[in-house]
Amino acid sequence: MRVVSARVGLLVSVVLAVGGAAACSSADTTVAAPTTPPVIEPPAALPGHEIGVGDGTAASVTLTPIYSPGAAMDPIDLAFRGDTSDELWLVGYGDNTLHRGAGLTTDAPTFKRILDPAAGHFMLKPPALAMGTPEFFATCGDNMNEQGGGDGDGSSRFFMGPALFSTDPAILGKRTSGGLGSHMDMLHNTPLCRGIAHVSANIYWVFNAMDSSLDKYNFNKDHGPGNDDHSDGEIYRYAMGQVRGLDGTPSHVFYDAEDEFLYVADTGNARIVRLDTTKGTKGGPLARANEPLKDEGVMNGTKVEEVVPAGTLTKPSGLEVHGGLIYVTDAATSTIHVFDKTGAEVRKLATGLPAGSLAGLAFGPGGKAYFTDRVGGKVYRIDPL
Repeated sequence: MRVVSARVGLLVSVVLAVGGAAACSSADTTVAAPTTPPVIEPPAALPGHEIGVGDGTAASVTLTPIYSPGAAMDPIDLAFRGDTSDELWLVGYGDNTLHRGAGLTTDAPTFKRILDPAAGHFMLKPPALAMGTPEFFATCGDNMNEQGGGDGDGSSRFFMGPALFSTDPAILGKRTSGGLGSHMDMLHNTPLCRGIAHVSANIYWVFNAMDSSLDKYNFNKDHGPGNDDHSDGEIYRYAMGQVRGLDGTPSHVFYDAEDEFLYVADTGNARIVRLDTTKGTKGGPLARANEPLKDEGVMNGTKVEEVVPAGTLTKPSGLEVHGGLIYVTDAATSTIHVFDKTGAEVRKLATGLPAGSLAGLAFGPGGKAYFTDRVGGKVYRIDPL
């Protein structure tokens, strides 16, 4: 302020000396308005920037390993809990375990391994998990119930489907008196389940590789830890014969509440499709009446719509809709692709990992993308350069 005052005083002295009293007339005392520096807006984030904005090679990002449970676990899918973005859940196809991570925004996240006492049925070969309400999550089994007593007389061979679990550490993974583990509910009409997505309350969609369909489950009220009353359950089968699974590769699904479409990695047909979940009328009963239910049936008038035709992807597997864009992992090429909802490719990232590495993908703190590496037995965070 002292520098500014001195300069102003000097200027006044010069004016008076040159122009005298006339210099002080109203016509000569106009002062220019101070100029306002222009507002510089930060550049808008490029679509798909979460996987980098460079040339799409592995060198355009940093793949930061945040957890290494090992290849024997076969980490296949991951999800952040709905009520706290700092809590990451991971499921293992190889050993039927859950791993619960905390402190993801710190330099030293911690993980706890959980094996349900009855994982041999209720969490056998889980290809995916979906976080539901803050109190629950669900998985499903990519199997035919071989280890659940189904290979005897064949009566229960197809007795598989999604299972509901509590996120409460006082319940999850604890032994119950009836020997049925800590599951909170289970319905049994989707053997060879390959993907699962949450809608609302206790409603989930699953990818049914046995019937080549998309199945909608409503557990309604859970039956409590380790019980087995499923009589209030509902199961509806959509788009029969219109999708196809591929053994050994998950086919993830994602329900987008904004447009009410179910987006699907149709792995066996090497494409991405979507289902209008608002359409369909109930027709005949399900082919396998595995248990008493509140309601069930095959939905007529349901058809998938092609979003990304075959030719761009080889084995689409993981799938998330984030910021109005569709993020897909390709298990064959270990590449992450980003498409808009018209099917136009926006961006891609070749991770450089071996074929068969990629499966689940999720978005966590700060909008960062995380994915599983099945071959290396790791979880990575993508840090764009």
